[in-house]
Amino acid sequence: MEKIINAIFSDTSILSTILHNYEVRDEQKEMALAVYNALQNQEKLFVEAGTGVGKSLAYLIPIALWILQKNEKAVITTYTKILQNQLIKKDIKILNKTLDLLKLFEARCIKSAVVFGQENYVCRRRLANVNNYGLFDSPTEKLELDEFGKWLADSESGIILEYQKPLGLLAEKICRDSDNCKFKKCHYYENCYYFKARKEWLNADLLIINHALFFANVTANFSIIPKFDAVVFDEAHRLEEVIADFFGLEISNFGIHRLLNSIFNSAKNSGLISHFDISDLLKREITKLINQAHQSVDAMFLQFASLISAEQIKLRIKKPLAIENTLADILVQLINILLETTKENTDEDLAMELKILIKRLEYYHRNIDEFLKVEDQNSVYWIETIPSSKKQPLIYLRTSLIDVSEVFQKYVADNIPTMIFSSATLTVSKDFSFIKNRLGFNNTKTLLLYSPFDYSKQALLYIPTNLPMPTDEDKFLQSCANIINKILDYSNGRALILFTSYQALQKTYHLVEKKEFRFLVQGQESVFELLNKFINDVSSVLFATQSFWQGIDVPGEALSCLIIVRLPFDVPDEPRLEGICEQLRRNGQEPFLSYQLPNAVLKFRQGFGRLIRNKQDRGVVCVLDKRIVLRKYGKQFIDSLPQNLPITFSIESIKNFFANQLV
Repeated sequence: MEKIINAIFSDTSILSTILHNYEVRDEQKEMALAVYNALQNQEKLFVEAGTGVGKSLAYLIPIALWILQKNEKAVITTYTKILQNQLIKKDIKILNKTLDLLKLFEARCIKSAVVFGQENYVCRRRLANVNNYGLFDSPTEKLELDEFGKWLADSESGIILEYQKPLGLLAEKICRDSDNCKFKKCHYYENCYYFKARKEWLNADLLIINHALFFANVTANFSIIPKFDAVVFDEAHRLEEVIADFFGLEISNFGIHRLLNSIFNSAKNSGLISHFDISDLLKREITKLINQAHQSVDAMFLQFASLISAEQIKLRIKKPLAIENTLADILVQLINILLETTKENTDEDLAMELKILIKRLEYYHRNIDEFLKVEDQNSVYWIETIPSSKKQPLIYLRTSLIDVSEVFQKYVADNIPTMIFSSATLTVSKDFSFIKNRLGFNNTKTLLLYSPFDYSKQALLYIPTNLPMPTDEDKFLQSCANIINKILDYSNGRALILFTSYQALQKTYHLVEKKEFRFLVQGQESVFELLNKFINDVSSVLFATQSFWQGIDVPGEALSCLIIVRLPFDVPDEPRLEGICEQLRRNGQEPFLSYQLPNAVLKFRQGFGRLIRNKQDRGVVCVLDKRIVLRKYGKQFIDSLPQNLPITFSIESIKNFFANQLV
């Protein structure tokens, strides 16, 4: 098999007949061989493959050969839907053409399937129930569902995500839910979107899923998707945050109010109970309990909100709160009376719908109590408020894991012998220790492969050293705006400007001169719409934060200038960061050096990676935070960038760079 892999990634490769302008990359071949050996030997392997290595084919081809050779099944899990789509619509097609031309294993192709969570599939029976019983919260919902129904008539998959318009809360009423499933007893079973998809999963050799669904499968004792023998974590640098959030809690006052109203809203005579054939006495008892629950939610969450000062958005909770859980007894009474209602009701469909709502009530009953106790030493607890147009602000109770390594090792690593961790950014100063330690690995094999791009000719790093320190924010942002004006003149727009906070983004945007370029601002439109406009309007300038630091792909002239306003250190008072720092200090480690710095370096490298996406791209990266050269730790940021990247401190070099581009 090693000979076959060598041949596939050679000068005479059949890939050259499939891919236009195919180029041999030694790094791609090295990764493919390492992945195949890890699969053969049932090993764990971390692979950092720089931008341009072609990592998708570098793991797909050895996985395919291993699957066909061993008759095994594998999973690829990604963070973004963008990569999932790329794998299915592009890379796996290339893979199967390659296998066909190789004439191996009787030229059998690899059967692949994208797996979505059950909540993404329309349940035909629940959809019929919503229409037949009129389970709408408003006339608008009825119009939305009518329009959705027209789309669904032409859909083969029944995947709600494929519908172009947001369905909002309506999606919860028509999606598949295992607690409301009759399985083979269902009238719609033969044409069920979910079970048709499951048949594809069972027949597939290779399953493509996302990180969240992967961990949902883990916690469901590996029962959601078919058994598999190996897994590739692509975009593996996102694993820690996914695990931390997945095993945490999220409860909001609006969420509970919405659930109560979906059970019964006496003022509007809406909600599920309004369709039940029950006595007026029972309806009055349910109404009384729901009203009490609404009042209790308001009272409790006002107490939560009162703990947060006007200047705060988040407040970390470190000890049990002296807030009485007045909702607990009410929810128990409500759950019990609703359970009795399901027994008395002869309409099985309505009873099953009510069981789903009861299960959600049980979730709130269990987890509000857990939040108030603040018992888990490996979790951080916090209250978060978001201003709202309604009477009360939107108030969240949240928890998140501090250290994910024990959970990952116990539930994942100990149960799956073969695991490949892949990303363009897994190392800090060429070292895998940080990511390995965060996931609980010690002696795992690693492979570091540099980008094949010639950064000495394709890119330039500009660092102005005459700007104020970012700690003096007002002066810093004003100076940033001034220098951004000059940079945009030299680059003729074509720039992505990355911020670490939305507040800094807004301040800088208002300070920058609005010239002939089109200015796009994150928050004004969806990420998808902004990205589309940015790509299609070549001279446009995009102000962005958070989601644009990683996972987006803008090859070509549209992104010729990347401006990183400040080094992406997490906000010091972020609850989870506080918890991590406290734990590290207890273990005798210095939090800045052992967590905050390496974490920022990885984010910085992700941001930097947005610029050069292929061998034809050319562009400038501007880092406006002079700490990268004035502070000792700045060396780690510089050392994590391509070694042959030219660095300049003169803004005139940008002008010359783009002038030479036009020659």
